[in-house]
Amino acid sequence: FDTPIGVEWVDTIRSSQASEWGQFERLSSVDLLPDGRLFIADVGAQTIHWWEEDGRFAGQVDTPGSQMRPADLAHTGFQLFVLDRVGSQILRFNRDGAFRDVYLPLEQLALRGPIDPSALAVDRDGRVAIADLARSEVLVTSPFLDLEARVGEWGSFEGQLSEPRGVAFGREGVLYVSDRGNRRVQAFDRTGLLLKASKSVDDADPDFVAPTGIACDWMGNVFVADTGAGRVIVLSPDLVPALEIGGEGPLAAQLKRPVDCSVSEDGLLYVVDPGADQVVIYRLVYP
Repeated sequence: FDTPIGVEWVDTIRSSQASEWGQFERLSSVDLLPDGRLFIADVGAQTIHWWEEDGRFAGQVDTPGSQMRPADLAHTGFQLFVLDRVGSQILRFNRDGAFRDVYLPLEQLALRGPIDPSALAVDRDGRVAIADLARSEVLVTSPFLDLEARVGEWGSFEGQLSEPRGVAFGREGVLYVSDRGNRRVQAFDRTGLLLKASKSVDDADPDFVAPTGIACDWMGNVFVADTGAGRVIVLSPDLVPALEIGGEGPLAAQLKRPVDCSVSEDGLLYVVDPGADQVVIYRLVYP
């Protein structure tokens, strides 16, 4: 598989009172549909902004009848899924930002007590992964939304988790988890068994300071927003560090406190950086 060897800065979306989308308050997540429509979650403003595929600002998505705190975004096809921390639920929207339904009330997965959800991923086959801070585990459902697996438990050994802050599905259904408390990323198979772990807090030189949002490209490479280091780290599918993004280049291309990222099908990397109230767009350079 080809791993990116560099990036080119493309654009930076900033906010102000004069901009069409107003002032960003606290950005939390970003996602793109296959047609290029861009969605940016602002948990501080309790809204989601979106842009058409040609780059025109389209407005905000519908509100589902009550306030929501959009902590994370995911999609399959042309459906957008939103992790709402206020309602402890996953909401579903269509490609035009219209609210469809409450896709998954998380209380139906809370067999051991309340869930404190921090991140969301939806696989192409319909499986859903929700990171739970309350028990330092990831809940994975079947395509029919029944609980299928519990991944991890609190601890620092490989296969255990401490403050999972990001989840993403890679090739062949591999689940990648941003294990912030242990300063690493771990990969699990479809049954929840550990496949690989990056260097952690127990190593002399862990790969991350505070890993948060995570995404995969079409070749299985893993992109991790390292909030504590102000950068995005790119890992190969087997979790070997390959590239650092955001610490060099023009000022507009530099990152301060990135929390999430997403990769488009045409090779653009979008990074949400609430530390600078911006979304930075890079073009990935592959060999």
